[in-house]
Amino acid sequence: MAVLLETLESLFPLYFFILAGALLGKTKIIPKSIEQPLNRIVFVVFISVSLFVSVYNTNLAEAIDLKAILFSVVCVLVLAGVGVIVAAKKIPSRPVASVVAQCAYRTNFGLLGIIYGTLLFGADKIGPASILIAVVVPLFNILSVIIFEMMKGTKPNVGSILLSVLKNPIVIAVSFAMFFQLTRVPLPDILYRPLEQISEAAKPLSLIVAGSSLTFLGLKANKLWISIATTVRLLIVPILLVPLAILFGFRDITLISLLVAFGGPVATPLPAMAFELGGDGELAAQIVAVTSFVSLFTLHIFIVVLRSFGFW
Repeated sequence: MAVLLETLESLFPLYFFILAGALLGKTKIIPKSIEQPLNRIVFVVFISVSLFVSVYNTNLAEAIDLKAILFSVVCVLVLAGVGVIVAAKKIPSRPVASVVAQCAYRTNFGLLGIIYGTLLFGADKIGPASILIAVVVPLFNILSVIIFEMMKGTKPNVGSILLSVLKNPIVIAVSFAMFFQLTRVPLPDILYRPLEQISEAAKPLSLIVAGSSLTFLGLKANKLWISIATTVRLLIVPILLVPLAILFGFRDITLISLLVAFGGPVATPLPAMAFELGGDGELAAQIVAVTSFVSLFTLHIFIVVLRSFGFW
């Protein structure tokens, strides 16, 4: 019971801000028309700056865990491959298959990796999570484009994919932070202080925006695919991979990062990409909403179990 209460206390800000966002969305204080631009601002500006500040303040020799990076990349590639093969065989609709396939691997790690790491370990300890995010999130995006194009029967454009990776705000932010780290050039305080303030605002703002985006309209028509995607994303994948991560010796912030990477909800950018690249955008939005809500409970349970067994 003590572990349960301690975990609830640590994660309460997450639940509070998501609930606040849901209420702001429900009362139209945050109208639907600005949700997508807000999500874009949060990702491009606030999350990216937060990652920059985190890596800038991190001891790279301690934060860069090559074993964790390799483990993450291999797991993502395997999950994506299995997701595509199964979805292509079992789902007749290609737009639906392209979305469901990505639910096997694509999580909201870019946002939640920072938030869970900060709430459970403190902002000064999330360097390893930031490095993993910088590797895994661009990989998510690359695989998404490839899967959408494959499901449409067209050949992915390698040049445009590489360009999109280089233009990814997370990649740019972490690259700049690593430049300052490796060259040991200090950032002037007059620049660092506002960046630090943006970083501090990133967590509550991103959660409020995420909460305001939750919508559960029209679920009945797609309940089969939503149920399958939610079960795979929030239960099957973490139940398979988290024990494997423990066997590989991962603990503390790295283990929690891997839990969120493989047990978190479906990534919020997926619906926009689905609409743009020929997937079922409505289904993607519904899956994002359901997995985001249900993950509040499933991730909490996983964290309590890991904490109870002393894995951090």
